[in-house]
Amino acid sequence: MNQPLPILEGTKRIPIFPLPVALFPGMMLPLHIFEERYKAMVRDCLAGEKIFGVTFIRGREGFPPPVGRVGCAAFILVMVPLEEGRMNILTTGLTRYHALEYFEEKPYLEAMVTFFDDQPVYEDLTEVTESVRATFKRAVKAIRAMSREEDNFPDELPEDPRALSFLVASLLQMSEEQKMALMELTDTKERLERLRRLLLPAAEKYELRATISEVAKKNGHSPRGISRFDA
Repeated sequence: MNQPLPILEGTKRIPIFPLPVALFPGMMLPLHIFEERYKAMVRDCLAGEKIFGVTFIRGREGFPPPVGRVGCAAFILVMVPLEEGRMNILTTGLTRYHALEYFEEKPYLEAMVTFFDDQPVYEDLTEVTESVRATFKRAVKAIRAMSREEDNFPDELPEDPRALSFLVASLLQMSEEQKMALMELTDTKERLERLRRLLLPAAEKYELRATISEVAKKNGHSPRGISRFDA
């Protein structure tokens, strides 16, 4: 999977996969493809640039998603064919976009999107970045103390403040609407500040639960595994 990832800028027409998921740049998203329209979409993507957009859609929301909705372009890293044309794919988030216009000319939805990134940073983000990093590590340490089950927390964290903010936001247990609010931000510092406010009580809660768990283990009880943060 060490293949070069495309750089997306400007405006582009891409296939759209509406999902009740907030996909952040740099994050992995595995998908099981079984609907005929999305089988066709993936086949077309694999024959081209391997890119489609993941646009957040609420369960009872109309189709297509609203114009202006933020999404994230996904790049297909791996495709595993299955019976009856079904397939499993592993994707990674690339770049965020705003949907400008939708097209329903193919079996699947397409959109003209404009890509965007965070604003340039001209101030020192060391303090808030290291605070988020340290609090994240505190929470992970406490969670791992409670359970020996495998988790999806990385052992190494990104040095880049923007990449760190996307990683932590993707792992925090909160509503997809809350995740979308973080993804829509173009101010890296503001995203980190919001994450710091969410992480601190979460870390303290897990540390308390880890302490209680240590006592409970002496009585033959242990909590279930945890793979994401509760904010």
